[in-house]
Amino acid sequence: MRRVLLVLALFLFAALPVDASEGRHAEWVDDPILPDVQWNASVDIGHISTAPLVKNGLVMVKGGGDPMTGEGAGIVAYRADTGAEIWRTVHTASEMGFEIAPLMHIPSSNESNTCSPQTDLVVTGWTSGHLSAYELTTGIEIWNQSTSAPMWGITGGGFLTAQNEIVWPTETGVLQVCANNGTILNIHDDSNLQTYRANLGIWMEMETDVNGTISTSMGWLQGTESAYLIRYDSNSTPIESIDIPTLANLSGTWRIRSTPVHIMEQGVLIHLHTQGESKLIRMDWNESGSPVLLDVISLGPGTATTPAGMGFLPVFAGSNDAIHYGIVNDSMFESIRWNATQVVGEISSIQWGEVTAICLPQNSADGSWHIAIDVNHSIEWVPDQPGYLTAGCGSDGMVHAAANDASWLEVRYAPIDWNSIHSLTDSTLGTGDNELGTNDTTEPEIEPAPGPEENGIPGIIWLPFFGAIIFAIFAQFAVDLETRRLIRIGAVIMVMLGLVMAGMIYNTEIVAPPEEDSSQRTRVQTLAPEITQNLDENEALIAFHFPASFAPQGCSPGDIIHIEETISTIIENSSPASHCVIVSHIEIHSESTVQSITEFSLSEYQYDYEIEQQILGLFLRDIEDATGGADGRWWSYDLNGGYGTVGMAEQALQPGDHVDWHFDVGQF
Repeated sequence: MRRVLLVLALFLFAALPVDASEGRHAEWVDDPILPDVQWNASVDIGHISTAPLVKNGLVMVKGGGDPMTGEGAGIVAYRADTGAEIWRTVHTASEMGFEIAPLMHIPSSNESNTCSPQTDLVVTGWTSGHLSAYELTTGIEIWNQSTSAPMWGITGGGFLTAQNEIVWPTETGVLQVCANNGTILNIHDDSNLQTYRANLGIWMEMETDVNGTISTSMGWLQGTESAYLIRYDSNSTPIESIDIPTLANLSGTWRIRSTPVHIMEQGVLIHLHTQGESKLIRMDWNESGSPVLLDVISLGPGTATTPAGMGFLPVFAGSNDAIHYGIVNDSMFESIRWNATQVVGEISSIQWGEVTAICLPQNSADGSWHIAIDVNHSIEWVPDQPGYLTAGCGSDGMVHAAANDASWLEVRYAPIDWNSIHSLTDSTLGTGDNELGTNDTTEPEIEPAPGPEENGIPGIIWLPFFGAIIFAIFAQFAVDLETRRLIRIGAVIMVMLGLVMAGMIYNTEIVAPPEEDSSQRTRVQTLAPEITQNLDENEALIAFHFPASFAPQGCSPGDIIHIEETISTIIENSSPASHCVIVSHIEIHSESTVQSITEFSLSEYQYDYEIEQQILGLFLRDIEDATGGADGRWWSYDLNGGYGTVGMAEQALQPGDHVDWHFDVGQF
């Protein structure tokens, strides 16, 4: 009996509230589990050297063709649900046999902006020097622009601005075009400049004058084969060219073949490489605008590259390992070291449940993808058909795709998501169940999940209370006083366990959803309607409202900062509770919750945070200096303007939802 009670006590202890710090690099609880491969395809398009694009229910892959057989480079699109081939396009001008510039999705837009596309596009660059755009649903080429290609052509990736302008690196400079028709807006072409595989980075500066007015400036960063860092303004005009090896006092021949990563107020991270070794350089500009060296870290050979754009993924990898660096008190430190080897291609990230995992392609004869949450929790994605690989993973949160040099594509998703994926694909293509494609397969058989009883209260909740009653009855018949006392203790423990379970079920089964606009707290859509109007149909908005005394660094009075749109809006009449606001648009899927998009957004902004386990669920305690309990304030969220009624891990989200976090008094 004593042993039984001990077990029950331990069980109860495990269910009680405990502190659990879950910052950006906290240890995860469980090892990741890959969904099963639902379909695969021999694409027959040569080496696939860049990540599949998974968007709107489609999976697209780009291959380099085979000059020996005459097989042309091109792009192939498949249904994500069934693997049916939808379209195939060939780029006959490319003859190199490899294509490493990534695929980029351009969503359609209803904005009046002259560069707004009327239909979804897929844009990519080619070794022929062409930058081309294709209709997402048909593969029809909409436009292309030719650029100088003395040796390799376009081998890097670019990005889309908030004005629907595409900025893309060429072999000899930068090209800036309208997304809808490819009209050249700005171009920099220098025959003495040579780039290879280096994606464009973005730099951004925010300044406040004596009157409190905030000015924002931004532009592009590009690395070259001679290890120069070129800084452009937003019109693609070069501002300066910095000799990085000279700045770092390095001799020999060095190259930049990765994305320059700019972190606001922390400088630029640049991965230099040469034969047999590489260096991680951190530099910044002083008050007079001159470049200054901050750090030089020696790394192993090789240079993998992170995606183009803002520097939210400071991961650097090579032949020996992969390392995530952090910056605290103006000093760099090694945050995570993964055991991945031979990482020479694209470093990418995929949404894995409620966390963001890193995907590292390991380029060996039996290549695989090392997918990791933290140093202790990772898994290998080993394809059924082996081959060298440099392409990263493609993912939309539900569907995960990966392909290798053997022109082999594998797609994974959970069978329970099939209906959602199927509906999304049909919606994109404008098809029904009778138009699935030539390789149609039927819906996977899915075991129905057990649901709650019709009265909304699961029957399991009553088990601990029944157990307590049984314990109490047995206690009445116990002759020995000590035995009777122990049985009664067991009854009390069972009641307490029932109360804990009731708290959990309260979150998920009983509480009604929030009533829209019932909290009377400020919504970001009220402060800046233009930010919420740009929300895509598959996205949710999340905003963090900081009071004046708890605003993070760089968040000035009246600021609404939205990094994805690279804009900063000024609130004319900011309230004390919304001194400044940080905003993100997050693509959601069937498993998205308030917790998952909260963690994703805070990681994007590189904010430290802490999540605590409470009896009614997970609770956001701290963000930077906004520590729960300070001045009686606690973090709580509104869903579409109504107080959150359940824990953030239990609150599911729908496209178009707005989540506003407030640091208010008395909301704990």
